[in-house]
Amino acid sequence: MRIILVLIFIFITLAGCQQPDIKDVQYIYENSYIKVEIDEIEEVENGFFLTVTLESITEGGINKNDYAVAFPSQIILANGHEFYKINEEQKTEFVNDEKVMIREFYLSESENQKLAGFLSFSLYVKPTLNKKLVTFEIDGNRNNVMSDGIILTNIDIKDNYLRLNLNDVHPTKGIGVTIELEGERIYPLVSKTEQNLNTIKGEYEFAQPLPETIVLMVSRANLSETIWELPFTIEF
Repeated sequence: MRIILVLIFIFITLAGCQQPDIKDVQYIYENSYIKVEIDEIEEVENGFFLTVTLESITEGGINKNDYAVAFPSQIILANGHEFYKINEEQKTEFVNDEKVMIREFYLSESENQKLAGFLSFSLYVKPTLNKKLVTFEIDGNRNNVMSDGIILTNIDIKDNYLRLNLNDVHPTKGIGVTIELEGERIYPLVSKTEQNLNTIKGEYEFAQPLPETIVLMVSRANLSETIWELPFTIEF
């Protein structure tokens, strides 16, 4: 009987200890460049840690200088309770060449405040990809290459012609395409393009047949600030 009472006491004591309540929520935003995922909320006394991952979905990978992420200064629950961002608690971890993890802490000014119902907020992601001249080494016909926020797809080199689709984080108005051959910059004789705000479908004719391996240069005429707003609603 004494042993049973001791075991019951240990169980009650352990149940009463405050352990972090970790929720795997898996809310995802995705565009042509990155996948942003809120994959964990760790609730602690009077606050919580919010973990966000940025993952590249292009061959170019990701590094610490590619994107700036802004968290909201406060997050408000549906019941009106507020949690405030503690800036000095933010931590950034590079998981690998494709993924970055950011962990931010939010604290409530109320005692014993718990997460309940749902909360809505937006993250803001700013691409910091701003080269005026972006260079690609094209080795044969390739489907997908990316550098500094420019994605090239459906690349086709045949005779005097270069055909490709181009997507840019910046508006593509005024973009120029040239190649480098034997140290000399070569401009196309004829350019035929179909263009939208951030995309170009282009065919470029040159004065001479193109080798299978070329250095392709894309020049940006205009660089404008681009900010993606990522709205999230999380239920508990």
